[in-house]
Amino acid sequence: MAEFLTRRALSRRALLRGAGASLALPWLEAMAPAGRAAPAPRRVPRVLFVFAPNGMHVDAWRLPGPRLEDGFSPTLAPLAPHRSALTVLSGLTIDGGRSHGDGPGDHARSAASFLTCSHPFKTGGAEIRAGVSIDQVLATEVGAATSFASLEVGLEGGRAAGVCDSGYSCAYSNNVSWRTESTPMAKETDPRAIFTRLFGDPDVQLSRAAAARARNRLRSVLDAARGEFVRLRRDLGTADQQKLDEYGDAVRDIERRIQRQDAEERDLARTASPDVLEQHRDAGFAGRVRTFYDLLALAFETDRTRIATFMLGNAGSNRSHRFLGAPEGHHELSHHGRDASKLERIAKIDRFQIDCLAGFVDRLTGTRVEEGRSLLDESIVVHGSGISDGNRHNHDDLPFVVLGGGCGRIRGGRHLTFPKETPAANLYLSILHACGVDAASFADSKEPLAGFLA
Repeated sequence: MAEFLTRRALSRRALLRGAGASLALPWLEAMAPAGRAAPAPRRVPRVLFVFAPNGMHVDAWRLPGPRLEDGFSPTLAPLAPHRSALTVLSGLTIDGGRSHGDGPGDHARSAASFLTCSHPFKTGGAEIRAGVSIDQVLATEVGAATSFASLEVGLEGGRAAGVCDSGYSCAYSNNVSWRTESTPMAKETDPRAIFTRLFGDPDVQLSRAAAARARNRLRSVLDAARGEFVRLRRDLGTADQQKLDEYGDAVRDIERRIQRQDAEERDLARTASPDVLEQHRDAGFAGRVRTFYDLLALAFETDRTRIATFMLGNAGSNRSHRFLGAPEGHHELSHHGRDASKLERIAKIDRFQIDCLAGFVDRLTGTRVEEGRSLLDESIVVHGSGISDGNRHNHDDLPFVVLGGGCGRIRGGRHLTFPKETPAANLYLSILHACGVDAASFADSKEPLAGFLA
């Protein structure tokens, strides 16, 4: 049974249960302590790390001046409405992505080192070794307060073993999150599975086959938990009723999108050629990215997790973006040789990624949590790549942006430029401190990132 309103505040961990579903709730005014205010617990930011493969068209990415007031670059222009919450970082380096005598394999190293800042051991066998990633440090330190210590998602699957890049294991190319130096955290690439993980009944432990059957039976978590949803709504104030209705609409919208995408894929798989099916998937890719971002927003809004990673593609991804007028593979285009037409198409892909990020930030900005703050105020969103220019395969002056207030610990509206060879690990050390983790160092960090924290 759900925990309903009494004279005491509604529990922040209240769940609406029914028929294998558990609907976590967003922040409601009814969750505020009743009567005398209790001492407020330390606010811990939600943190999302977004990995973009293959680097960027750096000339279209870089800002035209040292301040945001000087204007935005073509790629970053979609973030202009969020300038007050935006920090653009220039000059950061991930030395672990460099070869250090290991020869080619920059793409695999770019993913394996993106959040570990460690140099991966070159192997195609079982003796993989990278480092513990920053998200998993955070999951260990602050993840116990939520249902899921961390959430790892991505748009592309891939092999867990074998060689994917110049003698490097596929484990390096396909993962950015590492629980230990030899244990990557496998990402989930099926939106339906992510939805079920967030809203399925946590007390029901199912095998993979049973979970698939449960997903097919469960047509709607809102329908399954409707009785408790209606009873809870009846006990809420007008503002909370409106927020609960908006939240229900958002859950239903995502659910229907996933169901529609699943049905279309099943129908085409039965009737269409592989080429037609691939064209359909390409045309629907923008909607797929939006669905993943919406699932992450729901996970943060309901406090199911505070730590997440999102891979927009595996390292070296060669996905086509026909719908953007870029039919060639992304990795193929990234080896542009300064060809103007290839650079133009890479810039379109980069801009599309930032457009999707801006939509996610819009969603966080419009979601209210405790004391009227926005979910963006309570979050830290890091978007970057482990390669700067895909043609050069360089791992210095990397493209990084950070959005969000980090519970008041990050001051946005700035473009921070750092000396050459400043470790990106300095950024991650600063994020640890913003989350209340009293760490002296992370990977090859030298100090917290100067001027980053408020």
